[in-house]
Parts: sequence; structure tokens; C-alpha cells
Amino acid sequence: MDLNTLDEKIKNVRLHIHQPGGPVQHVGHSGPQIDWHLHHRHSLRSILKRPELNLGSSYVRGEWDVDTRQLGALMQALVSRQARPRFAPLRLWQRLRAQLPHNRRRQRQPHWQDTSVWLSRLCLGDDLFQTCALYSEPGMSMEQAQRTRANSLVERLQLRAGQHLLDLNAGWGSLALHLAQQAQVQVTAMVKTREQLRVAQRAAQRRCLDGLVHFRLGNLHQCRGHFDRILASGYFEYFSETSYPVLLRRLGELLHDDGFVWLQVTGRSSNTDLSNRWYQAQLPSPDSLPLLADIEHALEATRLHTLLVEDQSPQRLRDLEHQALRFHRHRGTISRRFGEYLARHWEFQLASQTMALRWRQLSQYELLLGNTRSVGPVMTAAGQEPLEDLPQDVASRIPGLARRRPVR
Repeated sequence: MDLNTLDEKIKNVRLHIHQPGGPVQHVGHSGPQIDWHLHHRHSLRSILKRPELNLGSSYVRGEWDVDTRQLGALMQALVSRQARPRFAPLRLWQRLRAQLPHNRRRQRQPHWQDTSVWLSRLCLGDDLFQTCALYSEPGMSMEQAQRTRANSLVERLQLRAGQHLLDLNAGWGSLALHLAQQAQVQVTAMVKTREQLRVAQRAAQRRCLDGLVHFRLGNLHQCRGHFDRILASGYFEYFSETSYPVLLRRLGELLHDDGFVWLQVTGRSSNTDLSNRWYQAQLPSPDSLPLLADIEHALEATRLHTLLVEDQSPQRLRDLEHQALRFHRHRGTISRRFGEYLARHWEFQLASQTMALRWRQLSQYELLLGNTRSVGPVMTAAGQEPLEDLPQDVASRIPGLARRRPVR
């Protein structure tokens, strides 16, 4: 792609390209102005050759700058919305190659929410909730929406005192502590890092909840016993679709006969790769973004079934927008503490996920699963996901759901 092609492609922004030591080049004729400052003479040619991959990698390396509040607009102007269909034979080869003993995957940068409680407080607020918030009223702050989501789970999961919960991705422990305090339930909460374990245990002691909430460093396969409720927010994104049957069977084994499994999943909206190839490369594995139909298909081989499906994409989008604004507000401090490379990486990652949700290449779903004796919550019409908005192959697999027939 050259500048002439780019000029034809750009519709809604005016892009001013500042080359080092050269004249300013103008592309686009309407919309807000974006000043794009390039620091290397050959960066523009490389970026325009493969913007879906090189835009992110060159930004992380510090080859260009822009007002970080306009990262999304620049990405929208340069990266195509056309996602690439998945080629089945290639995907099969990638999975086989990943299992070879000599294969060494490239080291990926840790997510900022798992790295530092200080940074998480800056971007998430003092409550440190990492689940998708619930903006039930106009003008709600992110903290208010986070507490609303946590409070709604007490009713949705039909929590009663004395029940035992398993939280598979507890993060900094905020949701586990909240549910234990509000419903007087016992919680076994799994965390990923020693920093999360230290912070969560101190918070439990400070709130006198260390007798109810037990934090552990580990994963699903180390869990033993049976639980009344299992929480798995942001958990399936770390596994490929071939792992879903094993994961769901294990969840079914750990669940009491009348229990619930609550999932929050950020996944693909269709069977395509993301058009932003740089963001795709940052994922834990090439196949780690779930497709809702794949989860439903994997359920058929288990004792679990779907009780509720909701599209929470607008809520997740507002979450990411709030986080990006707070990240920008403290950008200088973050860079001084963690270095410019990590600051740029996390910044572009936030912008990439936000744009993928806006383009509907990603969606945020909430699922409630049960087994033979589980009875789903009674939902109002406003709280249910319209069947017309669910994919046909997904809706057909959910027991009790049928699309309305047109009135003749």
C-alpha cells in the first residue's frame, strides 16, 4: 500500500505524516486531524507494506508517536477491518507443531493486570475488580459499574450462606472477597502470580475474611472436591479450542448436581482471525480466542448445559475505554516505572482490543452453565440476550431456546 492508495482508503480522518527532516505529507480530506510523527525514514514504507502487523511492532519499538488518545483512530485508518478466514489445514499444522518437544514459543509480555497491583489500581480503581462491569444506569463510573456487577452475581448465582465457590481466575481477589462478605460463602480462589497471592491474602486478613476465602497459586487441574458454584472469568482465553472438552468435563466433575458454572468470555465473533495481526500474536496461543459455537459444541460431550447467554460487548467496550483513559492520564509515571517499551506495549494492546470490539471481531459473552438438577435464574426480558442476536448454530444447541416463527 502506497500513499496514493492510502489517500483513497482514508475517509474519516485527516492524517498529517511528519517524516524526520522532511515535509509534512497530508492524507485524507475530512474528519479530525491526526499528527503522526515518524522517527525513522524507512518506517512509513515498512508500516504501509503490512500495517496489520507492522503498525503495532513499530510503535512498541518507538519508531513513531501520536497523541495516544488517537491510537485507535490511527489504527482504524490504517488497519483493514477485513478479517482473514481460518485455513483449517494450516491451523492443524500449527497445533501439531506446538506439541513438538523442540518447539519454543516466543516469550510474550505479561498482561498489565497480572503484573502490578500499583498499575491495576491506577487503571481499575481501588476495588481492583477485573471482571466485566455492569453499567446499568447512564453516567455510572467504572467503580460503580464494577460493584453493580459484583452485587448482581449474588442474585444471579443464587448464593446462600455456607456454599462453597471456586474462582479459577481470581486476579487480585476482589470478586472472591466481595461474594464471601455479601453472601457468607466459602471461596477457594486460584491466582496466577505470587504478587496476586500476597495482595489477596493481605486483603482477606484486613477484612477478616481469611477464614472464608482461601487463595492458592495453581490451576484447574490441581482442584479437588466438589463446589456449589464455579467462576471462570477470563479463563477460557488462555486455552485453544481443542482443550474445551477437557476443561468442561473437569468443571462438570467438580460441580455439585445443582450447581452453576459462571463464565465471562472474550472471544471471536466469527470463525476468522483478527485483522490486527499484531494483537493476534500477543495472545497466549494462536487459537486462544474462543468461538462461542466451539464452547457450545464442546458442551455436548459433558454433563453441563447452557442456562443463560448474554452479549456483554457494550459493557466490555466501556470498561476498556475507561481503562485506556486512566492509562493515558498516568502514562508518564507508568513509563518511568516499567520502561517505555512495556508502556507502549500495554498501551497498544488496550487500543487493539478496543478496536476489535468496536469492529465486532471480538465479543464479550456471559454464560451460565448447569447440570441435570440446576435451575437457571428467572430473567426479565431486558436482561436476556435476544435470540436474533445469537448465531444460528449457537442458538440451536441451547436447550429450550427456539427462534420465533414469522407470523403469516
